[in-house]
Amino acid sequence: MNTSVKSILIVLITLFVIFAGWIVYEVRPVEGSAEKPFVVKESSDFTSLSERLKNEGFVKNPFLFHVYSTITGRKEKIAAGEHTLKQGDNYKEILRDLSTLSKETEADEMVIPEGLTVMELADRLSQKGIVNREVFLNKAKTWNTLTKEQREQLELNNDKVHPKVKYAMEGLLYPDTYYFEKKMDEDVVIRQMTDRMIEKTAQLNITTNQTPYEMITLASIIEKEALLNKEKRTIAGVFINRINDGKKLQSCSTVQYLLDRPKAALKRKDLKIKSPYNTYLNEGLPPSPIASPDLNSLKAAADPEKHDYYFFVAKQDGTWSHYFSKTYNQHRKYTQLNGNY
Repeated sequence: MNTSVKSILIVLITLFVIFAGWIVYEVRPVEGSAEKPFVVKESSDFTSLSERLKNEGFVKNPFLFHVYSTITGRKEKIAAGEHTLKQGDNYKEILRDLSTLSKETEADEMVIPEGLTVMELADRLSQKGIVNREVFLNKAKTWNTLTKEQREQLELNNDKVHPKVKYAMEGLLYPDTYYFEKKMDEDVVIRQMTDRMIEKTAQLNITTNQTPYEMITLASIIEKEALLNKEKRTIAGVFINRINDGKKLQSCSTVQYLLDRPKAALKRKDLKIKSPYNTYLNEGLPPSPIASPDLNSLKAAADPEKHDYYFFVAKQDGTWSHYFSKTYNQHRKYTQLNGNY
């Protein structure tokens, strides 16, 4: 065998190894363990179905999934209807679940809006008969319900819950649409909603010096302060500027979190409540999130707008927008204009 033939063989073998390695990587199950509904319509074609599986986070490569399904003969056995699929399952397991509706149980659609606290969430879930309210709240007091992998992904594995934090799961239960059964295990609900939070934040690039948990904490404040998505990055920038300069955040939302019932307007005495959550008295972030933020708030907290603003106040003109100020004197003019404190 001459040298040129050997060289060609080496190149071909190398390309084969690279190609085989790529296939092995692409067919590996996606990360995560969240269970989600997946609806197959009667008119669905397999190509679009494979693309949807990729877009919804169940497979990495729709083409290879299509090829595998064709070779194994499972492609023609897909059952129309609503299925429950689990992230982390391999091709065989996904196709098994898509081929039958016999294991599906009746589940209720549950829309969890952004901005809820753990207590508000517990109320809604218990009213629907999904969880026991007291058991759910008790489970939410610690991170013990989370898996080791979940704690690692949120970088909670070496952290202890602050003694003043009432619910450790505050802010970690992602607001979204879920399909829950009646009388579910509270652990399962908490893990499923946390998985959704991990899934949504996995692709975010945190441009500030924050841990994922700190980023979620900031996002929760943004969620409660901003009503317009277009202002969220600007508001995030205000808070980051104040943190970097050692200024107190002075967020009314963190004080509202301390009250039994939110007030339309805080009074001076409210701003003097002694608590690590009172950002009028303490520097930096509160010890935990104050609500469940949506994706826009999370994106804003991960990548705040860069500017020189240090203050903002609601315009109160029906637009839900804010005045932003670089100086306190300018801020005071806006607060006096609106009759705010």
